[in-house]
Amino acid sequence: MFEFNATFLIAMISFVVFIIIMNTILYKPILSIINKRENYIDENLNAAKNSKEKAQGILNDKEAKLTETNIKSKQIVSERVQQENDKAKKLTEEAKATTQKNIASIKENLHNEEIQTTNALSENIRLLAESISEKVLGEKTSIDNVDYELINKVLK
Repeated sequence: MFEFNATFLIAMISFVVFIIIMNTILYKPILSIINKRENYIDENLNAAKNSKEKAQGILNDKEAKLTETNIKSKQIVSERVQQENDKAKKLTEEAKATTQKNIASIKENLHNEEIQTTNALSENIRLLAESISEKVLGEKTSIDNVDYELINKVLK
């Protein structure tokens, strides 16, 4: 069946030499290329992870700043609205006070004018009564005791 002779020995040595040559020429360069590729892929993968982490950190910072800015802007707006409301309230109160003063002044003036007009009308009524009595009686008469309270009741 199986003979162990020089042909077998030469075939065996030829096979070992072939394996050594194939290892040197083919397998080691291919393994080197595969290792370099794995290292390149790992480096790029790590760089991509680092970039992704940096981008996520920047995004988180941006969102935090945006949230903070939104809160500050809402606070500023609410403060401004409150200030303007306070100003409007103050202006309204000042306008009311000024209006009330003006109304009181006008009422006082009207009351004074009413008194002056009433006094003038009372005097005119007295003069008119004297004139009527002079025409009716034919002689000049003077009315000294005039009931001004009665005249004021009639005028009102």
